[in-house]
Amino acid sequence: MVKLIIDTDPGEKAYRQKRDPATKPFVFSTPTVAVGLTTALDGTRMDATYFHGQDGLGNVHKLAPKFTAPEEWVNLYGEQQKGEYAPGDLPFKVSKRPSYELILDVLREEEDDSVIIVAIGPLMNLAKAAEIDPTTFSRVKHIVSMGGALAIPGNVTPYAEFNVFSDALAASKVFDLTSIQAQSSGAVSGKINLTLFPLDITIQHLLYENEYLDFLKSKNYLTADGQLAADVPPLVEWTRVWLNTTFNTFRRIYGFELLAENERPPLGLNMHDPLALWYAINYLDDAEKTDSKWVINRDQDVRIEVEGTLTKGMTVRDLRGKPKRDGVDPDDHGTWLSTEYGNRINVAVSSPYVGPHFGRALLKSLFE
Repeated sequence: MVKLIIDTDPGEKAYRQKRDPATKPFVFSTPTVAVGLTTALDGTRMDATYFHGQDGLGNVHKLAPKFTAPEEWVNLYGEQQKGEYAPGDLPFKVSKRPSYELILDVLREEEDDSVIIVAIGPLMNLAKAAEIDPTTFSRVKHIVSMGGALAIPGNVTPYAEFNVFSDALAASKVFDLTSIQAQSSGAVSGKINLTLFPLDITIQHLLYENEYLDFLKSKNYLTADGQLAADVPPLVEWTRVWLNTTFNTFRRIYGFELLAENERPPLGLNMHDPLALWYAINYLDDAEKTDSKWVINRDQDVRIEVEGTLTKGMTVRDLRGKPKRDGVDPDDHGTWLSTEYGNRINVAVSSPYVGPHFGRALLKSLFE
């Protein structure tokens, strides 16, 4: 049984789910859904509506309104009822507590070192939970975070990736929990294991539009003229709407209209969040083995630039190649060269699914 907390983007939700890896397709218990912080720790707000639309899913709520949650579901979070409850036949439980408190509740209730947190958005909810109760937060088995850009440019500034840039302070606080100082100072009561999935690895994993359409055709979900067939499964119809919007957004961003048809490269979507989730659900324990096909660089000193005018949100490593030594050298600015300082982040570098292979595996997992 894999016990998951999925912390998503600002304004959305934190999900508590349990999944038995032996089941196929995925079988979840009824998840508990809570609303988290909608701003960064400093009160600022950033979104990506220019890319993902007003609803975060390519405006699917307007394009396919039959899949939109009824207003009474939304209103449940504005009612005065307290605690968790599942009115009627809802497919989820409503938590009236903020998600960072729900995270702590789950960590208290479950066995120590048994819950995985997958953060596929900014880290303000995790930072808040750790601030409120660091001892309970230390019970987490592992944090898998999609964010950052190490050896490649960012995607919102030349140096910063969206999730880290959106709340650089929160990212810095969470990363700092992995340090030796955090344990020795009592900021946490045990080692915090954090595996980072930066853009460096996620951009290597793609879902290509032509392969996606060919897959739908192979299942008779698309007609000869590319329209959805009648009576396709709801999941197929729903994903088709927002994936189509996302592919079109990519065309616009990368100026496909400016290129001759024979000059246009194959159109593929980077599987940023799905890759981190896939790893946490299916391979985290396997990746700890020496014969694993995942390449994870262990105990990397990765830090976050919080205040830089041009580099805010930059994910920083020391690339000078100098050896670390015991003790502290007064000329070692930032104590990068001391074995007693710095963060200990696991960085995902490669997987068995590089290129189109991940998109293919994801399609089979979802639709077969």
